[in-house]
Amino acid sequence: MLKFHIIKRNKSLFILLIPVIITFFITLIPTLKYQWPLSWDVYYHVHMAKLYMANGVTFFDPLTFAPYGRPTFYTPLFHYLIAFLSLSLKLDPFIIARWLQPILASSIVLSITYTVYKIHDLYTGVWAGFFLMFSVPFFRFMLPIPEAMALIIFPLVIYFYYSAMENDNYKMAIIAGILGGLILLTHSLTAVCLIFVLTVYTILIKILKRKNNLKHFWVLLICMLLLASIWWIPIVLMHGYVFNNPPGIPLPVLRYFKFYGVITIIFAVIGGFLMFKRRLNSDIFMLSGALLMILLSQIYWLGIPILSDRILTFSIFFVVALAAYGLRNFRIKNHKNVYNILISVIIISAIFSGLTCGLKMEPTTNWAEIDISEWFKVNGDKEHVVITSNYEMSPVIVSIARQPVSEGGYGPGAIHLLDKKRYLLGNFNYSDVIKDNVGYIVLETGKPTPPNTKVVYSNGKYKICKIKLNKI
Repeated sequence: MLKFHIIKRNKSLFILLIPVIITFFITLIPTLKYQWPLSWDVYYHVHMAKLYMANGVTFFDPLTFAPYGRPTFYTPLFHYLIAFLSLSLKLDPFIIARWLQPILASSIVLSITYTVYKIHDLYTGVWAGFFLMFSVPFFRFMLPIPEAMALIIFPLVIYFYYSAMENDNYKMAIIAGILGGLILLTHSLTAVCLIFVLTVYTILIKILKRKNNLKHFWVLLICMLLLASIWWIPIVLMHGYVFNNPPGIPLPVLRYFKFYGVITIIFAVIGGFLMFKRRLNSDIFMLSGALLMILLSQIYWLGIPILSDRILTFSIFFVVALAAYGLRNFRIKNHKNVYNILISVIIISAIFSGLTCGLKMEPTTNWAEIDISEWFKVNGDKEHVVITSNYEMSPVIVSIARQPVSEGGYGPGAIHLLDKKRYLLGNFNYSDVIKDNVGYIVLETGKPTPPNTKVVYSNGKYKICKIKLNKI
């Protein structure tokens, strides 16, 4: 009898792993197809990993936004992970980042399906995994970036906090707090959205008089802040805190259909209606989380600049949970075969959608930008600042060549910027060059070569102009 129970349990867990395994192999397609990792952001993150590998614990980055440099305001846990794996496995950080892609993507799907399974049931968890494949965030799961790492932890915090509240279990609240602290050290926006969701749920539960004890919330919050303070306190004491909000990118409501997928939205509405009728604590958690993130994504109407699509990314857990619950409880009376056909169609469509996404994924950096970066790796003096006409090339150069650049990705953390337009237009003099420590200007080949510079390399798309200091 015990053996039968174990076999049944293992079979159930295997069913839960089906969307996870499919996601792993889908992400393996671009991973094997391309030599370089996906996404533009990864070059900044690899640069930071190399910075920590070279300097250990440091709170200042001299190579980006040079010659001034900047404090390392981007939370470091993901960078340290890449650095640790690179040193342990004796592999280049770019190789580590590339092979993290299928691991991160499948781990996010596993985290979401497992959490939905624990809060609801097995098949609701499985359907949630397939609904993810219809969504735009599914492609972001494949990117080797801190957000992906944070998205693995996000649902687990939800589960442990929910369990702590339901079972009056402080151990669960401490675990949720530690995991939340890891998010605070990995990706700040994820942490902010998480705290919003947990706070609103706690307030609702209090208002509805479901739970009168708020100590679990304070235990969670204190654990989060204590763990995060390991990094946040030193950097704030040394450099203060700077965050230049990037320009907001509105996401019209009609684009939500593409963002989540039409099928997902249909069943999320059904699931949301059923949960609203039932109104268990778990239902309140899922409904409030989804509605809160959707409302936050629209606050640009109040003049607050936000990245709407990034905010919505954190709603995907709640929305697919609603959709999966809707599908799990969708029935047509006396038509059981119709339901089975519907399940089959959704699974096949989801796999096709995910596979299409995997086949379309490719690195955002082209061969010409890599080629320029490789030239600096071999021939750059590692001292003078590089100014590029293409903003996206700066983190590529600094991550590959370790040559100082005037920008370098993650603009919100910058404090001082030099006037790069002056150099791109050729309106600079000797004192400017000395003050800014500029040595190279990278331009598209069709643009005029600035005066007092010499073209030292060209690959047909870009050219490297070296400043001739003695002739200015």
